[in-house]
Amino acid sequence: MNLDELLKAAISDPSRRSIFLQTLIRSDIFVICRMPAPLEEVRENVRLELITVRNPEGEIFIPFFTSHKGMQRFVRRYTECYKINCLRFFELIQNKAAVLNPGSYGKEFSPPEIKAILKIARGLHIKAVSYNDFETLQYRKTEQPLMHILKPACKFFSTQPNVDRAFIVEMQKGGEKPKLLIVVDMLGNTRKLFVALARYLAKSNGNENQHLYFLSYEQALAKKAVAGVDPFYIRNTRRYFQR
Repeated sequence: MNLDELLKAAISDPSRRSIFLQTLIRSDIFVICRMPAPLEEVRENVRLELITVRNPEGEIFIPFFTSHKGMQRFVRRYTECYKINCLRFFELIQNKAAVLNPGSYGKEFSPPEIKAILKIARGLHIKAVSYNDFETLQYRKTEQPLMHILKPACKFFSTQPNVDRAFIVEMQKGGEKPKLLIVVDMLGNTRKLFVALARYLAKSNGNENQHLYFLSYEQALAKKAVAGVDPFYIRNTRRYFQR
């Protein structure tokens, strides 16, 4: 179960609250802030100018969110945000109240509760480390039959003069359900090609591609994902332009 599913379960079933909190403090969350520091510049002494909100009772709290999409629903406009490990976030705001996913299903955290969580985390030697996808995602060769995807994908790529190769692997984060990742070695506008590819595959397979993702081979993450994997598509004619 992902963090949102665990949160919903914890709200309806108190016995699930412990596993939710254990997962929460090991997860990344989103906070609203002014002029967030670039990720590569953040170190142990990170300083963020966090946005506070006043509820109808006049109480002030700091909102934080399980997802970027949830944050956007709350603010209803573009705003600066920062992704940070939740335990690190609690360390920064331990004397303030905070609300997870305000305006939706969520949870309030009072200063005493935050300090208690920090004390428990120290006792269990849990470190406030932010885990990004590059470190936590696992990749492997897929063993499931995929001709319903590979055949139309090859047909699509054969019409694209800027595509050299394509790979497919399974990727999995934690205990989440595995997803399929297609990595494309190409030149040009990746977004334009990926949108067209997704639509083509959805049309070919009856819109059953909800767990299909795409990356350009130029990205370091993509190269890591397909290391040791043979491409399922290789261009068999010379491209009309060279790299």
